[in-house]
Amino acid sequence: MKKKVEILSPAGSYESLMAAIAAGADAVYIGGTKFGARAYADNPDEETLLKAIDYVHLHGRKIYLTINTLLKEQEIREELYQYLLPYYRFGIDAVIVQDLGVLTFVREHFPDLPIHASTQMTITDLTSARFLEKLGVERIVTSRELNLEEIQEIAASTELEIESFVHGALCYCYSGQCLYSSMIGGRSGNRGQCAQPCRLPYRLQGKKDAQYILSLKDICTLEYIPEMLEAGIFSLKIEGRMKKPEYVALVTALYRKYVDLYLEKGKAAFQIDSQDKDKLLDLYNRGGFHGGYYHAKNGREMLSLDKPNHAGIQALQVIRCSGKQIEAKALVDILAGDVIELPDGKENFTFAESVRAGAIYSFHTHRKQSFEKNSILNRVRNESLLCEIQDTIIKRKIKEKIDGKLILSKGVSSELILTYKDITVKIKGNAPQEAVNQPMDAVRIEKQMRKTGNTEFAFETFDVELSDDLFIPMQSLNELRRSGIAALEEKLLSFYRRNMEKEIEAYPEPEGRKNKIEGFFVYVEECEQLDAVLEAPCVKRIYLDANAIDEIWRSRDVERIVEASHQRGKEIYLGMPHIFRRASRKHYEALFQGQPNQMWDGILVRNLESYEFLLEQGYRGRIVTDYSIYMFNRYAKRFWENKNIESFTAPLELNYQELKKLGLENGELIIYGYFPMMVSAQCIAETMEGCKKQKRKLSFTDRFHKQFVVKNHCDYCYNIIYNTAPVVLVDQKKEILELSPKALRLHFTIEDREAVKEILELYENIFMRDASYQEFSEEFTRGHFKRGIK
Repeated sequence: MKKKVEILSPAGSYESLMAAIAAGADAVYIGGTKFGARAYADNPDEETLLKAIDYVHLHGRKIYLTINTLLKEQEIREELYQYLLPYYRFGIDAVIVQDLGVLTFVREHFPDLPIHASTQMTITDLTSARFLEKLGVERIVTSRELNLEEIQEIAASTELEIESFVHGALCYCYSGQCLYSSMIGGRSGNRGQCAQPCRLPYRLQGKKDAQYILSLKDICTLEYIPEMLEAGIFSLKIEGRMKKPEYVALVTALYRKYVDLYLEKGKAAFQIDSQDKDKLLDLYNRGGFHGGYYHAKNGREMLSLDKPNHAGIQALQVIRCSGKQIEAKALVDILAGDVIELPDGKENFTFAESVRAGAIYSFHTHRKQSFEKNSILNRVRNESLLCEIQDTIIKRKIKEKIDGKLILSKGVSSELILTYKDITVKIKGNAPQEAVNQPMDAVRIEKQMRKTGNTEFAFETFDVELSDDLFIPMQSLNELRRSGIAALEEKLLSFYRRNMEKEIEAYPEPEGRKNKIEGFFVYVEECEQLDAVLEAPCVKRIYLDANAIDEIWRSRDVERIVEASHQRGKEIYLGMPHIFRRASRKHYEALFQGQPNQMWDGILVRNLESYEFLLEQGYRGRIVTDYSIYMFNRYAKRFWENKNIESFTAPLELNYQELKKLGLENGELIIYGYFPMMVSAQCIAETMEGCKKQKRKLSFTDRFHKQFVVKNHCDYCYNIIYNTAPVVLVDQKKEILELSPKALRLHFTIEDREAVKEILELYENIFMRDASYQEFSEEFTRGHFKRGIK
């Protein structure tokens, strides 16, 4: 049952790349100095990355370049081509992209370069997979939240390669939908600079102590390998570009081991050695491992509530603690160099000597400690395991097996023939001479020629054809061997080289069309907000969120709401869900009943799935893309204009100057709102209290006592976490009007009816009645309109 599969390993550095190849990775993914989703990894410079491309190809593996961030207009227009060109010429096997503008750019300028759609594209359903397949994408990286049935549906219904994460860290938010780090600290996950606020402690309302309520355990799916491969996953992706080479080496080696076991012996003989799982736990875990979403929707057991980083394994049991003196029993063998974490989290203890399991050991700490008898201390660094990884994997030199033949004849140029797989090179060298004293023998010549040193090759066979009594200097043989191996490398790598180069066409500047603002577009999530908006004359269009629609739908009141909006001279658009998975698809098929064009004046879409679903349903009405369908650059904007959308929503992370370069002549600018920071498959209410399938609001506070509101959207099984303060752009009227957007939009999410009325009145006074600036009465932010992101 030979089934092709790829083990894909992270390469946050050149050392990690070499470790991955040594451990048996079929491919690695790596970022350069720009545009990768791990800006703080030890990303190689151009020279090192070019060397890495050749190294991987010499060993018959693949290497994928991450360009999986959103690019601003000046970056895509002025930097991307020159950045990508040398890697393209050297033969990078694919690029991983998030930005549809980048996808369009690569398709135009590097048409034969394979494209992989990043998990940052939030690919959650068959519809988005088909959408990307039609664009020429060869592979999709599925959202981590998908179960095996959803993945199997995509694999069975498309020709796409399926890549899915199998080991490492999980984001709390759907990848590509997180603005948390961006909004609170200016470090955008969409730009590879996430500050990981999900790994911080928060205190839930009504609770005394803070916990790590957003910190998910790492996944380990060794046991799922048969199921994952049978579901159609082609590439098993290991997370960890911020991890060290030892981590990459061991995780890769174990997934290689068990994939090979399954491929060789099948499911019936497949079994995981518990010692291998223990090694992974000892290397890195966050409160243990979890199997991820392959068989789970969410749940408390997926969270690491007490500790956000490496938990280690149980190593010592405290017998006595007196100030700085600790006496404990070793639960495992401990070697010199091992590190124990002390409970205060402020100090670790490093062993200077070995201790056998069961032995009693006493040691001193720098700080006074206070913990009870029988407390367990965890080992967070296993020095012997790290040395084992170094000795058995990392330091092991991989050599590609080649065959050689040397032909030596008197007075005729020596000839070396080297063969690697189906590649053969022939090199001529100095002619041997008749031996005066001691002739050379074939055994000695072969021994000299087999010395391939630090090259990537080793001789499997080597034949020497030697006629008569001849002599040739060892220096000549060495030079012949060096030239032959260099020629073999060059010929092997030539199959990967590309020479195409294309001029970049200048993009036209934004039209600069002046739009007249005659009223506001308003988005609402709650029915009480809708009541207040219907009464406001300044509102010209209503976007009614899916959550509110479902509440109205259940009361059979949709037609009345639409009619009420039209009677008041307002358009009303349906706002599709933030996440649109298979269950949502079935729900909306029932809601539309085969007639999606009826009733609504238009539809607001937040994801590729919703857009493609509407087309499949035969919808031909107006479509507006929300800010979560990112348009950071005019390549992305042109892409969607060619899809005949009515308008787009300006990105929340671009500042005034960047929005000006983008052009908002066909864009809607949000000038008020508590913006979603995270859209998560996890549910905080379920984590803390169990699932009750009831719509509700919760809140939690961070270490600065800032309060975040959370809503659980049970109809679509996702949580939304909102910013602590609304974006309020009332004192930016001059700049806003200079941008001349098609429309100004206000977002109402967690406000009550009275707050909605007050905010509408404020904005109407300033933008419609030209009133003087009024200070907003509550805490607020201007978002990124002034500061932007790096």
